[in-house]
Amino acid sequence: MKKAKKITYLFGAGASYNAVPILNSLSESMRSVVVFLKTEVRKPNSRNRNFKEADWWLKDYATAVNLFSDDLYELALKSDEYGTIDTYAKKLELNNEHQELKKMKFLVSIFFTIWQGYFYKSHILKQDESSRIKYSDIDIRYKSLVSNYLLKTQNSFPTLDSNVNFVSWNYDHQLESAFSLFFKNKLNLTELNDQIKFLPTSENVYSNNKILHLNGISNFWINNNKKLERIFQDDDELEIKTIIKRIAQLYKPSNFGKSASLINYAWDNNLSKLKDAKRIFQETDILIIIGYSFPTFNREIDAQLLIGNNNKFEKIVYQDPNASKELLSVFDLDIEATRNIYKEKKEPIILQNTDQFHIPAEYFPSAIRENDNTITF
Repeated sequence: MKKAKKITYLFGAGASYNAVPILNSLSESMRSVVVFLKTEVRKPNSRNRNFKEADWWLKDYATAVNLFSDDLYELALKSDEYGTIDTYAKKLELNNEHQELKKMKFLVSIFFTIWQGYFYKSHILKQDESSRIKYSDIDIRYKSLVSNYLLKTQNSFPTLDSNVNFVSWNYDHQLESAFSLFFKNKLNLTELNDQIKFLPTSENVYSNNKILHLNGISNFWINNNKKLERIFQDDDELEIKTIIKRIAQLYKPSNFGKSASLINYAWDNNLSKLKDAKRIFQETDILIIIGYSFPTFNREIDAQLLIGNNNKFEKIVYQDPNASKELLSVFDLDIEATRNIYKEKKEPIILQNTDQFHIPAEYFPSAIRENDNTITF
């Protein structure tokens, strides 16, 4: 029986384009959230006769929410000034501004969580004279992708094909949210991790993850008992009252460091995470890169992953509207297993159509599986 290929997806921000703001739209979206939150907590001071008495509870949370909003607005300004949040984070790191960096990571974790749980609903992704398209809760392309790689089992839970892994530079949990939809009872993120591992086993320890977030993931922190938990427990469908109340409860300097280890950057030297990422890439036959522009501050890590001595890629597919062989050429990638008898090097495949995430033709039917619990056909 022919052996199944090991497939790895490497995601950049563009992979979540339809659900999460990227590039210049990120700072714009942060400012929009700030305006909304500040408006909400000002309501108790309104003299409008139609103001609902039930909303007077907001006055108790105004101070903390305004502080959070002011800091998020400042982060949006810094994102514009430095080009990206990551570049601003590097500035803080270089100058040993540790407390500011911890606060920034906390803001990032909260923003991406409340965006995916609530604020995406009221924001426009793109529009022209004839149509207006809003952000989605989950980028639909993830839904189609994961449906192909989940396998039916003898028990009540489907399982992810053991030959497929995901590595992401994104803070968001778009991929995880898509996976959760395909269980009989939709799983929250903690429950999903029990089925498809994407979180560290402890603060900085990663081992045998199926999904690995190189920049970390939003909505998780290490609590006062040194346990990993979700910051917002109702992370899928948040309500504005829940958001305001939770921000008021947690937005204080004593909490800033709790999510610092869950939001990472290339220079943070998380050796456990890098070791696990190298394991995934060394096992990879087919590498599919989606929505990633290879920013310069990630290239040291990218180089370690893409041109590792033990890598034996048979095929590389680069899918992005701006994808080019020139962008990949900086890594001098060698596709060893696909050299023909004339020793000609096979080039990466460039795909600029992004309507669906690429699924390689080499992906085999479910009869070829390593998991004994999988139902075969």
